Amino acid sequence: MAKKLFIGVDLGGTSIRAGVVDGKGNVLALEKRKTHPELGVDGVFERLTGAIERALKAAELKPKNVAGIGVGVPGPVDPEKGIVRVAVNLGKGWNNMPLADRLKDYFGVKAFVNNDVRVGALGEHRHGAGLGVQDMVAIFVGTGIGGGIILGGELRGGFRGGAGEVGHTIFDMSNGVLDPAHGQPGAIEPIAARNGMQKAILARVAAGEPSIVPQLIEEIGQGRLTSRTIDEALRRKDKVMQDVLAQSQHALGVLAGNIINLIDPEAIVIGGGVTERMGDKFVAPIRKVAYAHSVNKTDINKVKIVPAALKDASGVVGAAVLARESV
Repeated sequence: MAKKLFIGVDLGGTSIRAGVVDGKGNVLALEKRKTHPELGVDGVFERLTGAIERALKAAELKPKNVAGIGVGVPGPVDPEKGIVRVAVNLGKGWNNMPLADRLKDYFGVKAFVNNDVRVGALGEHRHGAGLGVQDMVAIFVGTGIGGGIILGGELRGGFRGGAGEVGHTIFDMSNGVLDPAHGQPGAIEPIAARNGMQKAILARVAAGEPSIVPQLIEEIGQGRLTSRTIDEALRRKDKVMQDVLAQSQHALGVLAGNIINLIDPEAIVIGGGVTERMGDKFVAPIRKVAYAHSVNKTDINKVKIVPAALKDASGVVGAAVLARESV
């Protein structure tokens, strides 16, 4: 059997997704399981290898049948050495963890590691919403906000490996909302990510505004503002949710406009759970603000600002692409 298959893994703080992916980006088998970061680095590694083994079994394959393993990790990495520098969402023991070497030793297959958001951007560029463009920026909105940059068809990590931290760029320094990452006010993430939206909603409710969101957070969100919670609150026409979401979309629109002015990409792809659930209803207001903030209005409508096409498979497909293009 020709080794044209790859393992792609989206390793998150909540769940692990491992898939067998072919050269065209098709996911042939997928295994999902909880991460359980409280188990520490060895426990999570055991769950990671277990997910890969189950995906291989579902595809009726053995490790020797795949050409490589790619993993997207939520934190800074050294992609050249395959080392996870920091991954606080994965529990204790991940500082300078040689993940690529450990996977290679376990499976006997070459393994490669990169940041999860960059990997997601790679997947969308090669097989998703960015297919066919040379310059693209992906913005993934979840509990936080991250970005991946493709220029000239290549994933760019930056001089020190810090490119794409779009969630920590400044939106409004006068708003007094501090970004825990650097302690400065006005960053995009504390306003536009789900955690930021949840804080804003609870603050307004504490000030006396009526909202069903706190109830939904407990009933269907397991204590968190999830994409499903947002969607249900909007379905019930909750005014606080509508306002806070509009603030998030405006901030993301300004961010996208800044990206257009700085890079002038052919496409900006918006991914994450909220986009997956709401689609262009979430992205359309972002696009409108971005176009308004663009300085060069010539052919501005040709700059695609669109939802991610691969949805929750972006990370798995992108990790497989990482392996495919690295072996």
